[in-house]
Amino acid sequence: MVDMFKKSKFFLCVAQKMNYEDGIIFTENNIVQYLAELEEYISSLITYTAFKRDEPNAAISSIPLDKLEIKEFNKKGISVEAPAGVTIEMPDSAVDGQGDEVYNIISAKELYSKFMQLHE
Repeated sequence: MVDMFKKSKFFLCVAQKMNYEDGIIFTENNIVQYLAELEEYISSLITYTAFKRDEPNAAISSIPLDKLEIKEFNKKGISVEAPAGVTIEMPDSAVDGQGDEVYNIISAKELYSKFMQLHE
């Protein structure tokens, strides 16, 4: 399977390419690296397929479910604080004439394309 991915146009960003010569023995010490490579290729394939189908959340389609936090439906508001020593300034365009905050929504497809441009 990994040999087929190596022939594709998917590139690894996090995992490293492993050696798959004949006679390789998987052990408890090396299996994680081999599985990490395969996981990254599969993740790239899922994201690529989602974009090809024009799915609305394609950029985040490959986020592992075990990395997501459980949603608390009864929770009212979440306060997010900047790290110590960091100040966040809102541009004037982010507040309308009535003093209400205005948020610019960006599509997942546009976000992913900007991310890919930064990593080229």
